[in-house]
Amino acid sequence: MNLFRRWGNALDCQQFLITAFWNGGSSFDTWLNIGSTKIAQILLTIPFSYAQAGLPSAIAFQVLHLLMGWWGVYIINILYLTYQKKQNPPLQHNQKRNTQLHEVLGGLLGKWWSVATLVSMVPYLFTVCVIQLTACSNIVFEMNDQLPKRTWTVIFGALFSLSIIMPSAQNYRAWSFLGVIATVYTSCYLGVAALFHGKVSDVQMSLAPRGYIGYFSALSNFLAVGTEMIPVELMDAMWKPEDFKTPWFYGIIYVCMVSMPASMTVNVVFGDQTLSHPSALKLFPKSKFRDIAIVMLLLHQFVVFGILSWPLYMFCEKFFKVQDSPSFTRRSLLRVPVFLAIWLAALAFPFLQVSAPTGIFGAWSIYIIPCIAYIVIFWEKALSGVPQPAFPKLSWETTFSINLSIIIWMAAMSGLALWVSIAAYIRQGEQVGIFTKCYMCK
Repeated sequence: MNLFRRWGNALDCQQFLITAFWNGGSSFDTWLNIGSTKIAQILLTIPFSYAQAGLPSAIAFQVLHLLMGWWGVYIINILYLTYQKKQNPPLQHNQKRNTQLHEVLGGLLGKWWSVATLVSMVPYLFTVCVIQLTACSNIVFEMNDQLPKRTWTVIFGALFSLSIIMPSAQNYRAWSFLGVIATVYTSCYLGVAALFHGKVSDVQMSLAPRGYIGYFSALSNFLAVGTEMIPVELMDAMWKPEDFKTPWFYGIIYVCMVSMPASMTVNVVFGDQTLSHPSALKLFPKSKFRDIAIVMLLLHQFVVFGILSWPLYMFCEKFFKVQDSPSFTRRSLLRVPVFLAIWLAALAFPFLQVSAPTGIFGAWSIYIIPCIAYIVIFWEKALSGVPQPAFPKLSWETTFSINLSIIIWMAAMSGLALWVSIAAYIRQGEQVGIFTKCYMCK
């Protein structure tokens, strides 16, 4: 009897650990995932963007893009819930779901909406995953420059291959918690270290933008800060997706708190010196606190890569129609080519920046296409006097105007990001080529 009792206690303990650290679908888990995916290594580039755009303009556009990001994902949540209600039978809580944005729009409006979303979403997530991998080599190089960045990319690629065996976004509870701690620590380090450093003498802080290319690059970076790259996957991982608006609101507040005070402090202390340092870590001397920030960010990058690569794996599984296969080994083997392609691209193009894919592809997949879809779906109902699901107290004209304004703004941002990115990448490709051994090591 004692033996059976011990086995029972062991099973209870195992179930507790699985529930506590593995299975997560609550609003708090979603907030953790939002905090982990919205801001990571990009935190280090915000002071540089502040200097490019000028502090007053930078703050205004960062707040603007955060508000647009909040509205865009709120619209996507309404479309997602509308799609779920149309399923026959409707999906229940805790039922296995692997819904993605292209399926939501395709289910509501037809095949071509699904195709248009895929055309923008797949290269967006692929490029962002490549950037997460190259960011690791850039970050760790600040602590250990004995190995070239290309070698570090190979090493971290081997570690990140573990993402292949992660089932879904629900299984990142412990990792996302660690990611949020890492970002908070890094933000506190940047702000406190800048205060202890003191304002640099004889250094000016320009309040005006520094050229068109730098200015629009900064705007694209702020757009990346405000954009949630996988909103439907995060909603789908919730036990109650209709509650998504709550963790999403607090996620936006969290991003403001970890990004703006620290970045403004660094910008004020170092002034225009930040224009020579795209990564804020380069502004500070080596110390144990700086090394801790680097290690924490590297752990965070692992979390971000895992969560953002999962939708790409799902695209592949659905293309080959094995997403519902009971054999996880079979599904995992299909994920391997996707990961290898990301790894190869990271080695070939170490100069990619997250602002470029967000401006070019993210503007369409997260803002323009969903806002147009909302107008198309609810246009006739609104004209017939049926209350709209987005803020029923707002008039249809107000909601339409907000959506139209975002569509026009994001179309302009996409064009500008394309222009800036092409010019920058052609210049960098000519200077360093592809598969360079150590990009920007001097």
